[in-house]
Amino acid sequence: RTMWGRSMTQPACPLCQKTKTMRRTPKRLYGTPVCRKCYYRFASRRQLAYLVDWIAFYIASFMIGITLVIMFEALQMAWSTQNAILLSLDWVILPLMLFLPKDGIYGYSPGKFICRVRVVHRETFNPIGPIASLKRNLILLIPFSPLVVAFLLQKGYRVGDGWAKSKVIWLKYQSHPVFTGGLTCEQCEYDLTGNTTGMCPECGTTFTPPLAPPVAVIDHTCVQCMYNLTGNTTGSCPECGTSFAPPTVPMRAIPPTG
Repeated sequence: RTMWGRSMTQPACPLCQKTKTMRRTPKRLYGTPVCRKCYYRFASRRQLAYLVDWIAFYIASFMIGITLVIMFEALQMAWSTQNAILLSLDWVILPLMLFLPKDGIYGYSPGKFICRVRVVHRETFNPIGPIASLKRNLILLIPFSPLVVAFLLQKGYRVGDGWAKSKVIWLKYQSHPVFTGGLTCEQCEYDLTGNTTGMCPECGTTFTPPLAPPVAVIDHTCVQCMYNLTGNTTGSCPECGTSFAPPTVPMRAIPPTG
């Protein structure tokens, strides 16, 4: 009998820690079973962030286009030349300059910053840069690909994360093993929450249990105001006062599953 069958002990969701939310068959986020509420809340944040990014991109494109048209009229440029420049701007230049690298500012895009999600490297957990963001979002240039991406992101990884070696984390739970990895067996996906023996009881695969919780500051910057917290051991950001867990031991990066 599996742990998700009828049992006297109902497991709690590893994110919200609620038992009642796990009564229905849970969903897998980065290979780890979580309740449907947390699963869809995380997906909704990412989808909303994507929508905000598109709106911001179109507003920026419109403003740039209006400015260029005014400049072209002042220079009395031919209509054919204007159309060629504007078409190349809309379909090539602006997407490459504005939309595709949008996740490369400390792992944020405008929408992700608002929705409190972030793109990090899946092994180092450092925020990705413009080049990795370009690789990650290049797939979005293909027609109808955003619809496929919107469906796949619910499970965590989406098309493009493999090329950029990236993953999206929820800042509220950025130090949680659901996002840092290590909650499920890599072989049989058995739930290893709370297991400190170093061996999966289902298939016998060995693993490295976390010796200490990962620190809250992954890249030594404040999650609220982006203030540099390198060397700060007070537990409070001097810029905005946000509390954080100062690093006392190096964070052990456990390879993610899925």
